[in-house]
Amino acid sequence: MEAEISVMKIIKEAGGAAAVERACIEAGVTITRDAIYKWRLTGIPDRHWRVLIPLTQYGPEEFYRANCAARDTPYPAVNEAAA
Repeated sequence: MEAEISVMKIIKEAGGAAAVERACIEAGVTITRDAIYKWRLTGIPDRHWRVLIPLTQYGPEEFYRANCAARDTPYPAVNEAAA
């Protein structure tokens, strides 16, 4: 099984906090590097996914999983989501 995805892993793959900050600013999103570092505890706000997804090999499902892990929220099993 693939290693658990995390917010920090996503940020690292995107080039690090400085690269994420730069990409967000270039996309017209006001953000600070401190806010990006807080994502490891709060998850990546979905409004930033459109900037980060193209910088990584991950898609929305992996971002959602990483956010669940950061927020210590259980990721719903397939049968729970379909119910």
